[in-house]
Amino acid sequence: MPESIDLLVHNTSELMTARPPRPGPVRRHDLDSIEIIPDGAAAIRDGKFVAVGTSAELRARYRPARELDAGGHLVTPAFSDPHTHLIHGGSRHAEWESKVLEQPSPGIDGGIRSTITATADASDDDLLEHAAGILDDMLASGTTAIETKSGYGLNRDAELRLLSLAADIRHPITISSTFLGAHTVPERLRDDRGAYISEIIEMLPAARRLADTCDIAIDPVSFTPEEGRRLIAAAVEHGFRLRFHADQTADIGGTGVAVEAGALTVDHLDFVSDAGLRSLADSPTLGVIFPAANMHLLDVTPGRDSHPPRNLVAWADRLIDSGAALALSTDYNPGTAPCTSMQLVMQLAARLYRISFAAAWNLSTLNAAHAIGAGDSRGSIEVGKDADFVLWRAEAHGQVVHRLGSNLASGVYIRGALVASDGRRIEGNE
Repeated sequence: MPESIDLLVHNTSELMTARPPRPGPVRRHDLDSIEIIPDGAAAIRDGKFVAVGTSAELRARYRPARELDAGGHLVTPAFSDPHTHLIHGGSRHAEWESKVLEQPSPGIDGGIRSTITATADASDDDLLEHAAGILDDMLASGTTAIETKSGYGLNRDAELRLLSLAADIRHPITISSTFLGAHTVPERLRDDRGAYISEIIEMLPAARRLADTCDIAIDPVSFTPEEGRRLIAAAVEHGFRLRFHADQTADIGGTGVAVEAGALTVDHLDFVSDAGLRSLADSPTLGVIFPAANMHLLDVTPGRDSHPPRNLVAWADRLIDSGAALALSTDYNPGTAPCTSMQLVMQLAARLYRISFAAAWNLSTLNAAHAIGAGDSRGSIEVGKDADFVLWRAEAHGQVVHRLGSNLASGVYIRGALVASDGRRIEGNE
């Protein structure tokens, strides 16, 4: 007799499961392949996948309370977005236009300071309203889990305010919160960096009540490896898992420090050294990279009087060929990557890094879920995982990567429930 289930998803053109051939995130040798079941189906009970197979197999085996006929369209896992700066005030569009026109601009470090001021000036309601709009955009394009950071306060009250606001958000997207007091050194303590490091350490007990992970930026515009190690020791003492911004503007050995500390992720890697990359490849730490930031920061466009851009294809090949586990993310923030769409991230990754359709999907689904620390519960369509998936206005997974700019997500589902349809969040799902 057929088993009862809550939902049967069937009649797909492709069911892209993203189930990995071996445990853990997908690495180099498996990156260019991904499991596709033609006319695939998935059975869902109590918000979890309980079976995956062909439509004929599952229709014969299960008696569903509800059916989702995919109409011969693509179904895939939902996206995770493992690096965002969700809560902030202000916009940095004028700063970016100056960069485009090759006029004086404040750079990454100075841009962060303008966001700190705008965030301090914004009310809690304004910050939450803006964050809700960004989350709605992310959800409508297929993202159901994100990581987000503080870091636009750089003093105790402001950093804890941002973490508290993140904890207050009620939204269908699962939000993992990170303390980023160590984003950069505030202007008030430019001449006494040690004093600010002591301030960060004093923030840790209160921050730990609001966040599970601590991010430390080791980069020429942020903290040195020696300063980072002092912060690492204190964060570990308070029970944080670790993330890192590292080697974004130049190589100062941040990646090696992150791996040495057992980080969950090390992010940016723009100027990672050979030694740092070898250590990353030999570790369980994931490297998170940002094609939208590469595009927005004009890494791909030579200026009128500047040197040619970095060779992003060679850079990405080097990272992938090392064997390191990698993930893609928007790096959503108001300055260097004002991008909310993981669809666009995949599309840019294929174009800027010259990676395959399968690689773009692997890095945005399963590997991105591992980079949030949730690879055991999301990121692929397989038995026991949360039933977060996307129904697409496309018949093949490559069509989503081939399209540029449009949102092709027809329906976004969390634990088997429809939460966004045709570009709009369905109200009441929180």
